[in-house]
Amino acid sequence: MPVYRGPDGKIIEEKTDGRKEDTKPTDAAQRPLPPAPQGGEQPAGAGRLDAPTQRMGESRAPANVGEEEKTRLVGGRPRREDEERRQERAAEDRGMDDPVVGWLVVVEGPGKGRAMPLGYGSNSIGRGATDRVKLDFGDDQISRSGHAVVTYDPRGRKFYVQHGGGTNLTYLGDQPVLAPAELPVLSHISIGDTVLRFVPLCGADFDWQDTEGSEAR
Repeated sequence: MPVYRGPDGKIIEEKTDGRKEDTKPTDAAQRPLPPAPQGGEQPAGAGRLDAPTQRMGESRAPANVGEEEKTRLVGGRPRREDEERRQERAAEDRGMDDPVVGWLVVVEGPGKGRAMPLGYGSNSIGRGATDRVKLDFGDDQISRSGHAVVTYDPRGRKFYVQHGGGTNLTYLGDQPVLAPAELPVLSHISIGDTVLRFVPLCGADFDWQDTEGSEAR
C-alpha cells in the first residue's frame, strides 16, 4: 500500500485492490476466426496460413505452364495421343532423311481408308509402336510386332513382301507368303481380317535418288 505526505503535511495512504487495468481488445482481436475445414486444413486469414493448404506429398505445377509441361513436373506420364503427335511431327521434320517410297492402304477390315507410308529398306508390319507400319485399328489377328515385312530395294527398285514371326499367315492375293516374294503394283496383302492395297511411288520410272541434291539411299 503506497504511503505519501500531502501538501498540508498529512500522511495519506492510497488503497489499491491489486487489479490491473482492463485492456479493451482491439477490433481485429474481436473478429472471430473462420472455422477450420474438416481434415485439419487451415484457410488463409488472420492468424492462419496466407497460402492455400497443400497436403503433405502433393505436387503442384505452376499455373502458367502447358498441360504437357504440367504432366512432366508432377511426375506423370504424357498421354498416348501426345506421344503419337510428337512422333508424327518428328517423322515430318525428317523430310528427305526418310522419304516415302509407297503406301499400304487399308481397303478391308478395321482402319478401312487409312494409308501408311513405306520407306527405304525393311518396313515391319504389326500392331506395336516399334513397327514402321503400325496397324493398331483393332484387328487382334495381327501380331503385336513383326507380323510381316515389306521391303523396298533401292538398287533393284523393286518391292518384296515376306512373312514375319506371326502365328497367323500372310497372304499375297490368295496365296500364303512362305518365302520372300516380289510385290506387284496394286496387289493385295491380307493379314488377319485386314486387307492392304499396295500403292508404289518409287520404281523403275522414279526414285528419290534421281532428284537433284537428294541424299536418299
